Amino acid sequence: MSMKVIFSRNDYRILVDAEERKACIVKGNSSISVPLEPLTPLSTLAARHLRMIGCDPAKYLNIGHTNQVLIKDAAQEWQQALGSAERRARDRDTSMIMLFWESLPGLPELREAEDSYAAGAHSASLLLEHRPLAGPPAQLAALRAKFPRAAAYVLAEQFAFSADDKVAEKGRQALALLAGNKSLEEALALLPMRLPGGNYQSLRRNRQE
Repeated sequence: MSMKVIFSRNDYRILVDAEERKACIVKGNSSISVPLEPLTPLSTLAARHLRMIGCDPAKYLNIGHTNQVLIKDAAQEWQQALGSAERRARDRDTSMIMLFWESLPGLPELREAEDSYAAGAHSASLLLEHRPLAGPPAQLAALRAKFPRAAAYVLAEQFAFSADDKVAEKGRQALALLAGNKSLEEALALLPMRLPGGNYQSLRRNRQE
């Protein structure tokens, strides 16, 4: 988005890019780029400097916690531009959250089951009740089959936290594809055939059979 003029008086203008949250103050032939941040009371340092150069400090405000200043007469337009930028950010964040959950149906339910199964795997007495090499419980296997994208996401997370940087990068790429509602097959193809713990990664194999 290009800069838009939000305030103009004589040779003083303020231009804002709400998408990028940045602004430009123009006075005569000079200009300076500043962040689009909330206005704050003028600092003692800025006030002292303004008096030294013959300006009335009462007419200015600070931009955020920087030493950049803005004339008070432009405060209303500045706040409106700031509000617009914050609404854009909220809308963008909300849309990304909605896309995430729409792309990964069943993720909370599956994650709870996966966490319970993983916790049980560390209990020797619970393992006695589970036949060796029997695979995951039927309930967990059914959830993985019902929610394949969520299952792939949980799997990719294991690789994303790998100590091997290359493996971790593949895992993160797969997570991004799945969260963005991209191809499940493409995401699975990024993942190694063996899990970080050494077990064979069966999710992709089962989809191919």
